Amino acid sequence: MKKLKNKYKILLIVVSTIIFSFLIISSQKYKYPKKDELQLKINYLEKILKTPINKNSEITTIGYQNCEWKLFSLSFSTYALTNIAFIDTTFKEDVIELIDSAIQKTLTDKIYKCYFGKENPVSPNINSTGSILYFGHLNMMLGCYRLLSDDIKYNEINDKLSESLYSRFMKSEFMCLQSYYNSIWIPDNTVALASLKLHSQNTGSEYEKICKKWIDFAKTNFVDNETGLLCSTINTGTGEKLEEPRGSMIGWSIFFIYRFDKTFAKEQYENYRTKFSKNLGILRLFRERYKNKKTDYYGDIDSGPIILGYSIPANAFAFGDAVATEDLRNAKRLHRLIKLGSKKEKLNNEIKYKTRFIDMEISPLAEALILYFETMIEWKN
Repeated sequence: MKKLKNKYKILLIVVSTIIFSFLIISSQKYKYPKKDELQLKINYLEKILKTPINKNSEITTIGYQNCEWKLFSLSFSTYALTNIAFIDTTFKEDVIELIDSAIQKTLTDKIYKCYFGKENPVSPNINSTGSILYFGHLNMMLGCYRLLSDDIKYNEINDKLSESLYSRFMKSEFMCLQSYYNSIWIPDNTVALASLKLHSQNTGSEYEKICKKWIDFAKTNFVDNETGLLCSTINTGTGEKLEEPRGSMIGWSIFFIYRFDKTFAKEQYENYRTKFSKNLGILRLFRERYKNKKTDYYGDIDSGPIILGYSIPANAFAFGDAVATEDLRNAKRLHRLIKLGSKKEKLNNEIKYKTRFIDMEISPLAEALILYFETMIEWKN
């Protein structure tokens, strides 16, 4: 009898320890990476940004999967580096140099030909009908350089491009511009709007006015009634919603809306978390589509593989949203999930990542994206 009581005591201690540990872990909050880890991640991006884009470069390789990923590798490197310059000003000088390299590459035909063929979209004149996807990211990158540097070499193109984008938005029937011919994507428009807000922040221009107009229009026309979330695409002829809200789209939109309307960004994130996610205590999982629990090992170009309704982009982007909106407990849960699904490689004084369960080449885009999410911070003059 005494032995049995001792066993119950031991069992009680073990169970109590497990429960206590679970509660402690589930209550932890996300914190920025330490300086030495940031340096190792910057070292990897520095190699990418300073290596010419040729047939053997990592940017070219990732472009074989999706041409847009070449631009995103450069643009999100810029945004991540901008974050870091605000988190720790000792990085600022090096960051400015690397952003300059990213812009120089973005202005070459190796990048813009995905959107404009052989035509140079910015020289000698701005292509006023061109892809909002390319122009939005380019203008945001120019704004980041202007925010951090006293060098004026990109000011003229930043001014002209901002003027063009503002004018196009004002003339647009549906407050949105096309990413490609006959194709309007809400997430791409949020990038361009964020770039106009940044231009106003840098120069005092009036272009940020379009952001409020867009938010008011979007709330009436682009928000799904059931979920309260922005749709992914709209019809170029009628402005009608074409595709439901998706994790790989709404998550992306939120962390750019954060740059020009924090209130609406937080509202969207809270709806996204409520409608699309499941809390497992130490982890949180976000679905690609509302109430959809299907598995699709191929998915599509935006979602990638979908397991029981959950996708990699939905969770990665939600992590960035959680950090931006200071939902730090869920940011920690999502960060654990990302670490669970990836493996860190430290080599040659650099850090990069590989997927753990899926054979998928993700560098350098993954490094740029995750570093941006890990370091989300408000950009202040």
